[in-house]
Amino acid sequence: MAESRFTTNAGARIHYLDSGGDDRGAPIVFVPGFTCVAADYVEVLPVFGRRTVVVELRGHGRSSAPESSYDSTTLASDVGAVVDAVTDGPVHLVTFSRGTPYALSWALAHRDRVRSLSIGDYVPEEITLPGDVSTFLLDGRWRGTPVHERLNRAAGEAIFRAARRQSFWEALAQWQPPLLVVRSPHSPLIADEAWARYRELFPSAALHVFADSPHDIFRPDRDRYPALVRDHVDGVG
Repeated sequence: MAESRFTTNAGARIHYLDSGGDDRGAPIVFVPGFTCVAADYVEVLPVFGRRTVVVELRGHGRSSAPESSYDSTTLASDVGAVVDAVTDGPVHLVTFSRGTPYALSWALAHRDRVRSLSIGDYVPEEITLPGDVSTFLLDGRWRGTPVHERLNRAAGEAIFRAARRQSFWEALAQWQPPLLVVRSPHSPLIADEAWARYRELFPSAALHVFADSPHDIFRPDRDRYPALVRDHVDGVG
């Protein structure tokens, strides 16, 4: 059974969910989306096939929500704090949605500790959003519950305020880690142009389109992305 665990980083108490079990030399560290909480993924953890931890960045779920420090550098260091709490060796890094830029920022600074990378419906960029879009997201619902029950509202506003546009395309292309990318064609987050860029820059990547999924690529089949990740990481080792 998955257990809740905590570590600390830069003035925050960071919660993560740990499946336990054999990590087979490199556990999976999963950084989910902006409105996700770790509990969303309890049922799919066994599908990953090895020890998997799900990170709750500061302000999310059971992690604490300090008054400041919501820039991408700090959020990336939250990812690193969980990695260090779990292992002093390599990991397979998995993302979904807006968890991607924070995971990538950490990964690019610690390439020797990343055995593979899987990206769920996102581009290798940190993006900014107009104020009305940010408010719409924070006032909305995700997976049947209000976002304010998943994410501290002040923290969410601070994350959007602190965001800055930055691209990881070229750095990632120079690195060429073993890469899996999943796209929903019904989501604006990977446009056709960006998908073509993935194909051009990463000729060896495993690129999959979930034709029946919205941006939430865990619908309608909750196991499909974790199963692809399992096969991907097993092929790497």
